Amino acid sequence: MPTAPEQPKPPTASIDIEKLLADEKIAIFFQPVVSVRGKAILGFEAFSRSIGGEGARLDALDLFAQPWDASVRLRLCRLCRRKALEAFRPIAERHPQMLLFLNVDAVGVTAAEKPGHLSAICESMGLAGRRVIIELERPGLNSQDIYRFVQFYRERGFKLSIDAMDGLSAPTEELFTLKPDYIKIDRAAYTDVEGKEFKRDMVSGLCRLAERIGSVVVAKNVESEDEATRLLEWGVNIQQGYCYTKDKDCQEKDPIRAFLIKVEKINRRYRERAQAEVAGKRRRFEDFHKTLRKVAGKLGESIIHDFPAVAERYAQAEESLLCVYVLDDHGVQITPRAFKKSLVAETPMLGPERGRGEDMSIREDVLHLKSGFDKYVSQPFISIHARVPACTISARFYNRENVPLILCLEFLSQ
Repeated sequence: MPTAPEQPKPPTASIDIEKLLADEKIAIFFQPVVSVRGKAILGFEAFSRSIGGEGARLDALDLFAQPWDASVRLRLCRLCRRKALEAFRPIAERHPQMLLFLNVDAVGVTAAEKPGHLSAICESMGLAGRRVIIELERPGLNSQDIYRFVQFYRERGFKLSIDAMDGLSAPTEELFTLKPDYIKIDRAAYTDVEGKEFKRDMVSGLCRLAERIGSVVVAKNVESEDEATRLLEWGVNIQQGYCYTKDKDCQEKDPIRAFLIKVEKINRRYRERAQAEVAGKRRRFEDFHKTLRKVAGKLGESIIHDFPAVAERYAQAEESLLCVYVLDDHGVQITPRAFKKSLVAETPMLGPERGRGEDMSIREDVLHLKSGFDKYVSQPFISIHARVPACTISARFYNRENVPLILCLEFLSQ
C-alpha cells in the first residue's frame, strides 16, 4: 500500500494537462486516519500525484493551482477520484470496515451538468457509498451547486468532510448549513502554541460546535508524538499525518499493522501522561477539600460579625486559596471577598465593599446547593481579578448561631 511521502516534491517540470488526462499519469498514496483512543484505523485519505514527463511527482495542490478552467478541473478531479477508488478497492476487500476520504474539487463540481459520476464509479466497483467520505475544502463551500451536490450524495449514503480551518478561523455558517460528518483542522490551529493559550480554547470551541451539529473534528498533518498527545489533551481523538505512517526502520511487513503500532505507542504515552495528571488532580482536590473543611469549621465556630477577619486570615495563610467569601442562604454575599494580597492588590470591579450585598441567587453553584447538594465544584476558569487559572468550591455550612450559610472558596487550580 503506497503511503503519502513525508515531503511532496516541488514541481520540476511543466505539465501538459491534456497529455496527463489522456495517459492517466496519476499515482495514488494513502495516509491513515486513526482513532488514537480507540487504537484503530478508521480509514485512509487518498492523495494524488501526477507523474511528469521526467518522472517528477506534482501533488494535487500544484495541479489544481494551475489556471485551468472549470471543465478541465472537473476532468482532472474525476480522474483522480477514479484512480483513488481503484487503489482503495483491494484495501476495502481485505478490510470491510475501512473508510476512504476522497478529495473533491469544489470548482469542478460547478462544471458538472448534474451529480452522479462518483456514485456510478463506486457502484461499478462494488463500493458502497457509506464507505466513502467526500472531502471538500473551504473555498467555494457557499454555493448552491455545492449544496445540491452534497444533498445528492448524502441521499445515497456518502458522508461529508470539510477542511474547515483557514489559518485560525472556521466557516461557522457553512458548518451549520452543511453539517458535515467530519471537520478537519490544519497545523496552524495546534502548533506554535507557546504563549498562545487561545489556540486550545479555539480548538475546544470547535469541538463543542462539532458536537452540536453531529460532527467529529479531525486533526490533519500531525507530524510528531508531542503534537498527537497535545491534540488528545485538547479533545481531538481522530488524527492523521506523517506521524502515523510507517517508520523507515519498522520491520512490520503488513502496513495496517505498522500503522497500528504507531497508534498504540501514542495511545500508551498519552494514557501514562493522563493517569499522572489525574493522580495529581486528585491529590490537589483532596487538599482543596481539606482546606474547605478547615475554613468551614472555623467559620462554624464564629458569629457572622467575625467572618471577614476569618476569611482574610485564611486567604493569606492557605497557599492554594485565591479568594474567600460567604453568602447567606438566599445567595446574597454577606462578606467582602478576601483575596490573596500577593496576587490581587485591587478589585475596582467589585467596588469598595468587594462584592458584599451582591445577589448571586441564580448562580450555578447556589442553584445546586439550594436543590439539596452539599457541595459544588465549578469548571476551571481564569480569574478576572488575578488572571490565573482557578476553580470555585461552594459548600453549605451552619455557623455558631445555627444560621444556614454558603461558603465559597476560589482555589488556584495550577
